[in-house]
Amino acid sequence: MPSASRSSRVEALLDQMTLEEQVSVLAGSNMWNTVPNERLGIPKLRVSDGPAGVRGSRFDGPASMNIPCSTAIAASWDMALVREIGELLGRELEAKGARVHLAPTVNLHRTPVGGRNFECMSEDPLLTALTALEYVKGVQSHGVASCIKHLVGNDTEFERMTIDSQIDERTLREMYLYPFERSVKDADVMSIMTSYNRINGPYAADSEWLLQSVVRDEWGFDGAFISDWYGLHSTAEGVNAGLDLEMPGPTLHRGQKLIDAVNNGDVSADVVRTRARNVLHLMERTGALDAPPGPEGSRDDAQDHATLRRASAAGMVLLQNNNAVLPLVPTGIKTIAVLGPNASTATVMGGGSAHVTPTRVSHPLDALMNRLQPLGISVEHSAGCNINKKLPELDIRNLRDVHMDYFNDVEQMDNPSAVPDMAGTTGVFRLLWTGDPLGRREPNISFGARMSAVFTPHVSGEWSFSLESVAASRIIIDGAIVLDNADVPSGGSFFGMGKPETIIKIALEAEREYSFVVEVRHTPIGSGLSGLTIGAMGPIDHDQLGEAIDLAARSDVSVIVVGTNDDWESEGWDRETIDLPGKQDILIHEVAKVSKRTIVVINAGSPVAMPWLNEVDAVLFTWFAGQEMGDALVDVLLGDVEPSGRLPVTMPRRMEDTPAAEHHPGRNGVAKYLEGRLIGYRWYDTIGREPQFPFGFGLGYADVLVTDAASSGTHMVTTTLQNTSQRDGVQVVQVYAHLVNRDGLSNDEPFQRLVGWSRVVVPAGASVNAVVKLDRDAYRTWDIEASSWTQWSGDVELRVGTSSRHMTHFLSISV
Repeated sequence: MPSASRSSRVEALLDQMTLEEQVSVLAGSNMWNTVPNERLGIPKLRVSDGPAGVRGSRFDGPASMNIPCSTAIAASWDMALVREIGELLGRELEAKGARVHLAPTVNLHRTPVGGRNFECMSEDPLLTALTALEYVKGVQSHGVASCIKHLVGNDTEFERMTIDSQIDERTLREMYLYPFERSVKDADVMSIMTSYNRINGPYAADSEWLLQSVVRDEWGFDGAFISDWYGLHSTAEGVNAGLDLEMPGPTLHRGQKLIDAVNNGDVSADVVRTRARNVLHLMERTGALDAPPGPEGSRDDAQDHATLRRASAAGMVLLQNNNAVLPLVPTGIKTIAVLGPNASTATVMGGGSAHVTPTRVSHPLDALMNRLQPLGISVEHSAGCNINKKLPELDIRNLRDVHMDYFNDVEQMDNPSAVPDMAGTTGVFRLLWTGDPLGRREPNISFGARMSAVFTPHVSGEWSFSLESVAASRIIIDGAIVLDNADVPSGGSFFGMGKPETIIKIALEAEREYSFVVEVRHTPIGSGLSGLTIGAMGPIDHDQLGEAIDLAARSDVSVIVVGTNDDWESEGWDRETIDLPGKQDILIHEVAKVSKRTIVVINAGSPVAMPWLNEVDAVLFTWFAGQEMGDALVDVLLGDVEPSGRLPVTMPRRMEDTPAAEHHPGRNGVAKYLEGRLIGYRWYDTIGREPQFPFGFGLGYADVLVTDAASSGTHMVTTTLQNTSQRDGVQVVQVYAHLVNRDGLSNDEPFQRLVGWSRVVVPAGASVNAVVKLDRDAYRTWDIEASSWTQWSGDVELRVGTSSRHMTHFLSISV
């Protein structure tokens, strides 16, 4: 596979291309493809969104394997497993006929309320960097490309399209750029996506310092820079800065505008050739020059499903286990109460562009029933409360015979005998059409869409249904129009282009079958984007909280599954608080008063407050654990799998106790990163603030201790671990470096920083020796005055432990 930036094949193509043809490959043709060149036999290149999986070119297209969110993956601290996940994604990319996977996301968790934190890996640059590069190596081992994102400073959603992230260079270099640097240098990542925001003035896509001086010239990047979707704001500036591919298409800033810029002398023809070279080079490396995008399909591979289940369990973090209440021993349990709003329908992924349609979803309640009821254990459920920011998505479990029909002309929908121009089905009811679903190449055209099904309520009473849509839409039940939002003004959904949620209530009878139809009539709005969300919720005509408390009181064990969902944690907005939404805290408080054993499962993508912590027996943090979450959760609860996840972020007690609280979200169009390098544990450890749970923390059922440690040179620590338990265990040995002499250090110099770790399996009753290799950049720091990298010098304390706050050994070395 060619790896040099200049190949004879690409140069020969460039020599044959006119200026207009070179310009044509520098922007997309539609949302997910580049412009082909029939004269020269250059196919189009297809890209696919991530990182929850590999969606393909349609939000309602063939199902995809839904992996755990990136924070959950990092929580495994298991780089071999991360490589496996990457390889699985490479296979998924091939199944979708695509060549570039728009992932991983390596922005840092600067604040716990960032809307896309679940897409990101950690608050720590080293953990993020090493996780990301294994992810990239796995994906690219299949001859396809990762597109690491978002370069750089896109750490929250507040005013993300225009905010100026003002970050000093040392903080940029040591923290926010570091994961990108390592993926370039160590994984040869083939593409990088620029962020929406400005970075110290210019938009990221217009920053020559960032794209050319740092990433290409210093790091040696020879791949392609791709704009975030609609994230390019210029013609000459972006091309001259180094932005290769504008997405999506049709182009807004290139095409004839770029040709004119060349003719006017604002851009040189050589620069256009260089940009075209980078795009064609990416296509050559991924095989896209040899064949057009393939068909899109789904994969059903038992081994990959098993990998997803292992990965889901591996990221789960046991935070508390008083009196060894876990693992659950079925003997002696007659009734288990499964409570909480996320018990019957877990949140397996966050919201926004990362969304995929899973090949299947295992939910906690179903998984517990499947495992425990055959043992004679009664599994009973009550939600206790709901956390709906909006009505939840229509549940496929209430439907059968789902049809999705598309029409070229919206007027066809008024003709009962009209034959749809395309017919299919769907398993999701949050639909985003980023182009014409019928595949017509003309921009900004009309189409009609009709979803029809048989709807069977599982409970009688007043049901609520809702629509959010870009175009006029309506719900028809048994032939009667019950909701029509044609007159609702736009604003409030689908990136501001859609109509806000409109709700209707209608009485329905349980187990009766109803004809259920939703129609969308899309007319041109200027962007080519359309979308539809169908919401539905059954009646709540009883005291949910009281029901849950009563159930807990008469059960032997209560498992409360709480958390957030993809309305609370999503691309497009940040959370306002780390409190659990709704009345979940009250639910936990009240259940804990009456329950014999109370186990709290937190199904969220980011930290949450835990004011009830001292009242419950066990706490297990699952994150958004992907489609295998339910079965993986039961594996951990029953002890079939040892809890081995460790926190990749700090769990704060309250929002005020977070590093960027004073400066987030930004003011007057500027986000000032005044905390500098003190984010996450670096801030807590430096100022002495006590977190709820520290970075790197996690318990197991086995008791594995670090009994000895010694340094071997400057970049290796040898350790001895002992398992005093009767079951195999896992420990993640972590090493932090502390510069002893603090004289003259800046105020944002961290007290300590992670420099290496080793995930060690220790058999029951055994002792093992393990080596922790410290990262090559363990002592590297950015010299502001010299504007270059330098190394620490002097006495360094290597702090060995099992979290940033739980140290077992302190080793003195000199560097």
